[in-house]
Amino acid sequence: MRRDDPAPHPTAGGRRLVARDPGAVGDVSWVELFVDLLFVFAFLAVTTLMGEHFSPLGLVQGVLVILLIWHCWTPCVWLGNVVHLDRGVMPPIMLGIAAALMVIGVAIPEAFTDRQGGLPGPLVLICGYLLIRATAMVILTFVRHRGEGGRRSAVAAWLIFIAGGLVLLASALVPPLLPATVDAALVQVALFAVALLIDSLILVVASKGGWQVVSPWHLAERHALIVLIALGETIISIGASEGLGVHRPVTLQLAVGAMLGITVVFTLWWSYFDLAKVIIERALNASAGKDRTRVGRDVYSGLHLPMIGGLIFFALGLKHLNTHATHEIAHPWPSAGTTILYGGVLLYLGALVAVEWRAVRLLGRGPLTAVALLLALLTVVGRISEVQALVVLVVATCTMVALDNTVFRQRHRQLHESVEGEGTDVGAVDPRGLFVDLVFVYAFIEVTALMNRFPTLLGLAQGMILLALLWWAWTSYTWLTNAVRQDSTVVRLSTAGIMTAVLLIGLAIPQAFVPLPDSLPGPLLVIGCYIFIQLMQGLIFRQIVRENSDLRGAGSRFAGTAITIVILMVIAGVEVVAPDRVARHPAMTLLWVVALLVQYVAGYWAGNQLWRIRLVRHWADRHALVMLIAFGEAVLSVGVAINDEPISAPTLVVVVASAVTLGTIWWSYFTAIDAARIALAAYEGDRRVRAARDAYTYLHLPMVAGIVLVAYGLHQTLAASQDRDSALLGHYTLFLGVALYLFSNQMFWLRIFRTTSRHRLIGAGVVTVLAPLTVALPSVVSLLLLSVIGVVFAAVESVQQGDPRTRQPTRT
Repeated sequence: MRRDDPAPHPTAGGRRLVARDPGAVGDVSWVELFVDLLFVFAFLAVTTLMGEHFSPLGLVQGVLVILLIWHCWTPCVWLGNVVHLDRGVMPPIMLGIAAALMVIGVAIPEAFTDRQGGLPGPLVLICGYLLIRATAMVILTFVRHRGEGGRRSAVAAWLIFIAGGLVLLASALVPPLLPATVDAALVQVALFAVALLIDSLILVVASKGGWQVVSPWHLAERHALIVLIALGETIISIGASEGLGVHRPVTLQLAVGAMLGITVVFTLWWSYFDLAKVIIERALNASAGKDRTRVGRDVYSGLHLPMIGGLIFFALGLKHLNTHATHEIAHPWPSAGTTILYGGVLLYLGALVAVEWRAVRLLGRGPLTAVALLLALLTVVGRISEVQALVVLVVATCTMVALDNTVFRQRHRQLHESVEGEGTDVGAVDPRGLFVDLVFVYAFIEVTALMNRFPTLLGLAQGMILLALLWWAWTSYTWLTNAVRQDSTVVRLSTAGIMTAVLLIGLAIPQAFVPLPDSLPGPLLVIGCYIFIQLMQGLIFRQIVRENSDLRGAGSRFAGTAITIVILMVIAGVEVVAPDRVARHPAMTLLWVVALLVQYVAGYWAGNQLWRIRLVRHWADRHALVMLIAFGEAVLSVGVAINDEPISAPTLVVVVASAVTLGTIWWSYFTAIDAARIALAAYEGDRRVRAARDAYTYLHLPMVAGIVLVAYGLHQTLAASQDRDSALLGHYTLFLGVALYLFSNQMFWLRIFRTTSRHRLIGAGVVTVLAPLTVALPSVVSLLLLSVIGVVFAAVESVQQGDPRTRQPTRT
């Protein structure tokens, strides 16, 4: 199968396992990306765990949990390398794994301590872990371990798994039984570490048996995506130092720290995705047989772990730094924040050097120089402030990038030329676009934080206004970068400016209408950054005009932008003159609505005279990824809502039901994404531009809004601290958010496929009717009912005949 062919419908393969074809290029399915969203939640929970137990023992516990999560993720990767996880019987199995991962994420804060009044947290965590490992091992044993050598390695792997599982269970059950004279915490940590060490031998045994890497591209891409996910966690940590949506003032020091932090994140992203990713992927492709398996085991499953760990420690250091940038908090280990910040970067870069050396016997001069420089700086950074230490870190990491483009430029260029054309997929989303989307992840999360801060209808309206503002900033950037070469200097500089502005908008969103005392003015910060984004996009558009002289109609689009900017400046002026008098006044909200209406109407009528689609795959995949971002926000909302509650049976039911509900509405979009892309490509000329404008730019917005409303509804419904009015609003928002999503999804189908699904339209109607009928039910029961409805309609639709997702479109 070529990667530009539509993926088969998930029911392809019936109820069996569909093995991956060794001769195919392979792909990372959207099912795998959905599961990876749960790992974002788990990684954030690890950072929270170490932040709450900021001590040497707490850091050791965090490292062990990171290793446990990695042992959950690695079998899922190797499983996807052998069978298609989006076909046959695998989608429901992966939904179960996703639910187990969500349980693990909820249990991580109690991984080594129990909260009163709930289930034993360590035991819940371990049971979720063993369930995922056992599920993956059963399928891998069934598919791959055949023949005498394969059977021996399978038996050995299972014996190791059982031994490790027993020790892991002992780490949860034995410490509470020990006498007071024995340090139960140390015994628990020791048993936990021994169990994970035993479990890590499974991969060694499997690689020496009948195990083989089926798709090198798939293995490389999955690990690149998990690196990207970990980078995304560091971006979220920049603004969520005290928790997602916490009412903290946006000080100048915090804003400067955020800009410095994202600069470091960008340099770390560049160090991997600029060259290293393609080099090690080529090494994996060049090897064969057991050599390829050993390379995959060492380079990817082994050495990518310390890279991920380094990024998590860097995120922890950022949380510590930004907390100090807001409040004066005395931690028991005062200098640890800076040490962890630098240590995380050192661990990441050191592991990257080891990855390149193991793969191709190449020592990266830039990363090595940065490692040496950071080691030297560790002796002095303990005597300067946190922000000064971050400035020094920015200088050190930027020096690495500068050296590769100046002193080491000739060698760097030769390496680029040697791998030119490898590891790229024409039309697919490039790593730079993915990195920009990570910044929007944080901004979307803060939209829900704003609505949670003001749980009223006006607060919901203001949240939707800011979502529409962010959406236009994102979709305009997507249109522009789809039509221009992204390697130009203008595009690179403009992209950096846009990322910084979006990060600052995310910081200010919870105060976009009502600032906190001692804070920078949130409304002015949001408006100023949005105007700056429009100016940066104007520079990119100028580059497009140079490459496409036939483009006309820019006046209509930028006239609308100019009017929008004028209205926003009026809002800013009023905020400056009379901030107390107009705060949260409905008239101000109406002014925001007028500004956005002007922007969207002018953009629509500019149409095909302005916009171009150069790469259809890039266009469709960017929108699919932003939908994934929205689903990730919903996952995080569940975790934040129940973060302070002890783990109990109702809590686990809520977590599983939330995962199932999100999985079923995720199903309704991503089972059609490849066919929708092919259908869009079948349109020609101006009809393709209009279809892309209608189906993606405009009809994706209500789908994203529906998911954001679902995220808000889950948070308000599940949070025990909410009053009845907030819970009531959350209930209606949850049900009507699902209905809005399903209805918008069908409008998308109608525009692309020229047909609709009666099952989804009926489902949207049923959910709408049930919203008032279930308002008196307990939140757990209503959420269970919603998940059951989703499963029933997904099951019925999955067996329907004549699905438009399975038809090859005709050109129009």
